[in-house]
Amino acid sequence: AIVKGQIARLKEPSLKCVDLVVQELSNVVRICASKMSRYPRLQEETERIITTHIREREQHCKESILLMNDCELA
Repeated sequence: AIVKGQIARLKEPSLKCVDLVVQELSNVVRICASKMSRYPRLQEETERIITTHIREREQHCKESILLMNDCELA
């Protein structure tokens, strides 16, 4: 019972961690894409594609975390 309580408390910090990682990755993408400022359309499209991929993976990651948390509580 004590362990399950601790596991349940990990859900929110885990999801917050994913949010922070995504935020940092987005910052890195923005910085890297700014190096392509000479080619604005390429810069914009590159940033859009990478950011979209990060967002898709973010959802998958959060779903996996929630599933793992639920499995540990079962």
